[in-house]
Amino acid sequence: MSAPMKLQLFSVLFALAVPTALQAQEQRVSPLPSHMPLGQEACFGRTYDVAHLKQHPKQRVTSFHLFRDFTPDATKEMPQETREKLIADDGDSSIQIMAYVRFRDRPGLFFNGLSCMNYPESGVRCGIDCDGGGFRLKPSADSLLLENDGFVVIGGCGASEDEAEQADYVKPGADDKVFRLDRKPVAECRALEDSRKPQWAALGAPLRERFDSENAVCFTRSYDPAHLSKHPKQTVKRISVLKVKGDKRGEDDFPYYNLVFRVELKDGKRAEKTTQCGADQYAFACTHNVDVDTPRDFYLTRAGKDHMMLRDRRGAMSKMFGGLTLGTDDRIFKLEQTATSACEF
Repeated sequence: MSAPMKLQLFSVLFALAVPTALQAQEQRVSPLPSHMPLGQEACFGRTYDVAHLKQHPKQRVTSFHLFRDFTPDATKEMPQETREKLIADDGDSSIQIMAYVRFRDRPGLFFNGLSCMNYPESGVRCGIDCDGGGFRLKPSADSLLLENDGFVVIGGCGASEDEAEQADYVKPGADDKVFRLDRKPVAECRALEDSRKPQWAALGAPLRERFDSENAVCFTRSYDPAHLSKHPKQTVKRISVLKVKGDKRGEDDFPYYNLVFRVELKDGKRAEKTTQCGADQYAFACTHNVDVDTPRDFYLTRAGKDHMMLRDRRGAMSKMFGGLTLGTDDRIFKLEQTATSACEF
């Protein structure tokens, strides 16, 4: 093919490609373009003062914020998309927001993520997967009117047992039906987002970075007689968690590992079990039985540069080790990363 013909063919292909690219871009729209433009972070909220709450004794919500965020959280155990990717995907069928709520009758911050779309019959509605409820949004000058249909905060579908225990529901009660949310500095919502992180999120690099090695990785701890005498309800004398060489499973955004757990008790009994632990928010969640759908029985969390915490609040490891009797002081262990030989006993 001659050079002129090649140039002519390229021009035709380019002309065909441009409308397609423009059409794809046109399909990405925000249901609230003036308040929540595509690719831009936004914060809307309101905190109710004592005087307002006194005048509305049936209002349970004391603060309500909505946050559009494109900043990846590098402290999460689940690998994060880049900011560029999050912005590029924004508006592809819906936009994503986080809702943060505080109540007058429960301490703490409650939250959940929602997808927002513009429905011809009902306007802009934001909803939570698995029938978790939602609310409708309407522009009101530079603010937003939120019409509450009722939605779950913390908990819901896919929640861990810890989250299920904290779960709550923003009921559209007598004074919790409509909220006027004003535009706020992004930093105000960012502070809410940061406040919901567990304390250990700041204690060293994520475990996913430590496990993501072709080499074996070992965390272990041995307890001397002095420690055990102070903790008579602790039966574990030695404990280890080993990621074997080369092991990594699952998708890149939801990695999991087959980890080898070993214990030696004070009475000399030993047990070993290989089970699955997968990235889950700010922890690795583990199951006591890979044949049962219980992926969040106990947890592994970071505990400093060379340390990891094993958290077994419900005593699931007793079941994992075939009914081995563990004490009430065998629920949390601080393990140190060390030579792999220390995990073999």
